[in-house]
Amino acid sequence: MTISIESRGADVLDIFRVDNYSGFLQLREQWNELVANRSVFLRHEWFDAAWQWRRLDETVQLAILCAYRGTNLVGVCPLIQVVGQISGIRRWILEFLTVPDNQSCDIIAAESEQTAVADSIAATLSAQRGEWDVLHLSYLPEDSLVRSALTQALRAHGIAYRINDGGSNPYISLKTDWNEYYATRSRRLKKASNLNSNRLTRAGNICIDWLQPGNTSAAETRSALEAVIAISADSWKRSTGNTLDYPGPQAFIRRLSDLAQQQGWLSLWLLMLDGKPMAMEYQLVFAGKVHALRADFVDGHDEISPGSHLNRQQLEQLFGRGLQRYLMGPGGNAYKKHWSENEEPLYQLDAYSPSARGRLAALWDLKMKPALHALKAKLPQFNSGIAT
Repeated sequence: MTISIESRGADVLDIFRVDNYSGFLQLREQWNELVANRSVFLRHEWFDAAWQWRRLDETVQLAILCAYRGTNLVGVCPLIQVVGQISGIRRWILEFLTVPDNQSCDIIAAESEQTAVADSIAATLSAQRGEWDVLHLSYLPEDSLVRSALTQALRAHGIAYRINDGGSNPYISLKTDWNEYYATRSRRLKKASNLNSNRLTRAGNICIDWLQPGNTSAAETRSALEAVIAISADSWKRSTGNTLDYPGPQAFIRRLSDLAQQQGWLSLWLLMLDGKPMAMEYQLVFAGKVHALRADFVDGHDEISPGSHLNRQQLEQLFGRGLQRYLMGPGGNAYKKHWSENEEPLYQLDAYSPSARGRLAALWDLKMKPALHALKAKLPQFNSGIAT
């Protein structure tokens, strides 16, 4: 296990940097003890799957910061180091080990050690200022440790930062009855849903299969996953490069499916039309929350809307099962607003190394770039005034 150690006294935490996969795997048991039931996106299994995707990029390296008190793991900052270009300038970037399927991310810490973990991470970032330029942390929930403890620690160590809006994660509360919830939906949505159902019925025989969490064998999972990957590959999203037939996303989803099936989190929905897979939804169910990670349908069938029909049918079945929320995932897709007005806000943090390069990056991002944008916004009015 390759590490570098930052020791700051007997009463202060030690920070180990894990930069290889074998070292990361050794952390699994203690890591998950820290997470408990906080979030599936903080579990070791999630980061394991995410690394299968990110490791295919040669510019990416593991840079996980682990905080120890003695021999006890009390905190984890799940970072990777990326060599990237921002505004045409080459930068060494530290960011969370995430993929586009993430719905949240954060620093992980024992409840009694949150302040100490945040301070030790900030102190390490300050001490290693020459090894990074920008710290970019995204998918931060409102109650994240980054927003509370880390920002204070960064300020104390003279590290400039800003918190930005990071979008939101729309959700539907599953605590009510389906009929009670559906009665709140618009007449337009209900009419569209009925039309979709009628069109599909006329198109052929519809069958919806649900591989429920904790009730599916490894063989059943593998078979269903092949259908999920095939639907994704034939969807309109293929041009994005993130469909499940591409190497990175496929490595991610296969590893995640294996681990989630073992843990009893995996939930797969398939809509078949005359025996052919037409639409799917890939979910994780954890601590009472249903996280919709992927939803796709075979391209060229917009007129019968198999994806919309599956969404409506699977959503109804999730009610009355003791679940809390169905989270649709970040993104401003219009259909999400038809189903819910509720959302969990997300944030992102950008922090800058106190090195010369980092201070230059902060000057550009925090001062010069906003000033240029403001000037550009005024130019049309200025030019218009000259013309008249």
